[in-house]
Amino acid sequence: MTTERLIDELLLWALDASGGDTTCDLGPHTGVAPSRLPFPDEAAVQQAASGLEVRGWARGFRNAGGDVVFFRLTSAGVREGERRRAAVASRRDRLAFAENALLTWVFETAEVGRPVELLDFVSSPANYFYGSRLSVDELDTASRNLVGLNMLSTTGGPLTGVRLEPDGTSCVMSGQPVRTYLQQQRPVHLEQHVHEGGVGAQGFSVHQQLGDRGTGAAS
Repeated sequence: MTTERLIDELLLWALDASGGDTTCDLGPHTGVAPSRLPFPDEAAVQQAASGLEVRGWARGFRNAGGDVVFFRLTSAGVREGERRRAAVASRRDRLAFAENALLTWVFETAEVGRPVELLDFVSSPANYFYGSRLSVDELDTASRNLVGLNMLSTTGGPLTGVRLEPDGTSCVMSGQPVRTYLQQQRPVHLEQHVHEGGVGAQGFSVHQQLGDRGTGAAS
């Protein structure tokens, strides 16, 4: 389990366990059985708690050996936990994450000119959204959206092989989310309207219109 995933899981667990109370002591040494913590061992707890502290989402209380004995969420930690919990419950946020994660995974995984099997993404570490795995249906919708946006091409039916298209490569290399990249790639058309002004004078006005590129959303 990666450090980021440990941090994600401990933050959401702490939010639920504390009810958002920033004075609530949390951790394996506060009467909470280790089995109730979402981690395999004490080392993972220490790693995640330290990660929360570094990000300003928790305040750790340590023993003489430097280990976190217990911690409390900060106000920033409560806000971040609530934001993530809302995102996990949002269909729009889950689909946006699926598009971005899937496109990046294909970019990082596929060999040049060869397809990659989308079913391999289902069980990969990349299929992880704030403690929640994306469903096959969500991944199927995301992949069809990316095909519709000409960022991926498919070799068959749902969740089969896909190839990265030039637009998909450009999007990943830009470092931008899929939908942000699309907004910035819309063609700009300038229309100049000339009108007569007063005697010996002429004026003009320029109107900017954005061409409408398809959303690629699957129906």
